[in-house]
Amino acid sequence: MANKNEKIPSETTVRISIPYLTNLIVSLPLIGMVASFIASVLFTKEQIFESECGSRNFIPSFSSVIGVSPGKYIWRMAIAFHCFPRFLIALLYHNQFRTSLNKLKTNTGIKFLILKQLIHLNTFFEVCEVFGLILLSYISSKENYSLHEKAFIIFMLSSTLRMVTCLILFRQLLYKCWLNNEMNEKNKKFRFQTSYQWKMGLFCLAFIFSLLLVIAYIRHTSKCSNNIGQPSTAWSYFSACEYIICCVIMAYHATVCWDFNHFELTIYNKTTTKLNHDLNKSEQDIENEQKDIYLSR
Repeated sequence: MANKNEKIPSETTVRISIPYLTNLIVSLPLIGMVASFIASVLFTKEQIFESECGSRNFIPSFSSVIGVSPGKYIWRMAIAFHCFPRFLIALLYHNQFRTSLNKLKTNTGIKFLILKQLIHLNTFFEVCEVFGLILLSYISSKENYSLHEKAFIIFMLSSTLRMVTCLILFRQLLYKCWLNNEMNEKNKKFRFQTSYQWKMGLFCLAFIFSLLLVIAYIRHTSKCSNNIGQPSTAWSYFSACEYIICCVIMAYHATVCWDFNHFELTIYNKTTTKLNHDLNKSEQDIENEQKDIYLSR
């Protein structure tokens, strides 16, 4: 006879650490970007090295790479698996910031209200960034240039604003307030400090190259509108900034490994878990329950 305190195995329990999930999330667009670039250069070279106004580029734009087959199918497949976990990460940050905000000594005042609104804005920008990424990935510049351009603007603006709000909340809630109350946990403090420093450095890098990207785009469009048919390097510089910004944003998302190092995603059978919880009760507790039932009769 089996021991009545023996746990019932759950065949449906799945545990995935958040750092492992983050590495998977970040690697998918990176692999997709490299693979689509190589495929487009090998099979559709003539289509990707030419801009909208006919100038030849020494670096193909990322929009052109993911706008022709087979590159667009590789990229879309990578984004399809990449985007859903991003909503999970957004929810984790939202809950973490809310928990840290509730630990503040005063739950009133202008600072508290501002931080509370910033938490909602940070989650909103995160969601907008994901939707902008989906739009620019599945609506290529070859199919609808105007809509693809608007999707790219939404992605860039929401990504930049999300970085800003995340840095403010990280500094005011996690790194400054919450960590100061847990000075004994040196490992956790080191992880959050490292994460904040990397976030700040990557944001500055992304901001600089975003400005260069805008300048290159303005120079390119001005030459196209003036019908200047000579080859221009402005679009090539724009393309180079695109790839750099994409890599910087991926690296920024990789800092989630430090923020949620001790977190894991668990999928389990609720029925089995309840049975195991009941079996974990001590025999003394069970006997006391039986005595109470007997006395109540």
